[in-house]
Amino acid sequence: MSETASGAGMDVPLEAGRVKVRLNALFAGVKNPKTGRPYTVAEVASATGISESAIRQLRQGSKQNPTLKTVELLAAHFGVQNDYFSKEMSGADVDRVVAGLKLLDVLEKAGVQDVFARAGELSVDSMRMVAAVINSARKAEGLDTD
Repeated sequence: MSETASGAGMDVPLEAGRVKVRLNALFAGVKNPKTGRPYTVAEVASATGISESAIRQLRQGSKQNPTLKTVELLAAHFGVQNDYFSKEMSGADVDRVVAGLKLLDVLEKAGVQDVFARAGELSVDSMRMVAAVINSARKAEGLDTD
């Protein structure tokens, strides 16, 4: 089946199997910051305005053609780009997106997300110094330094 994007509110034929797998990966991998648990269908429906039944149908693969608006709302809610659901994004890239979302969740829980965001502005030499400090702390706590 070919993929088209006609505009907001128009049907966007996306292979149901791909949408199902990728949407379920988001449900499994992204946690609701309010509960610390994976989002429920009801929570996503409430946040996006998409009906619970439509979300369930997408998760089961029985809904064949989500609208572009539905794709946009789901992508925005889970913090991914719209093309996360398209065939243009490879499976490996999808895996990286989900892994990155999981990592952000772990960093947020550990309270270090801001540290990493701020570290991105440092020079290469400063980043090496930060890595050396982290390795020293890991060694002092008896953890591996790799």
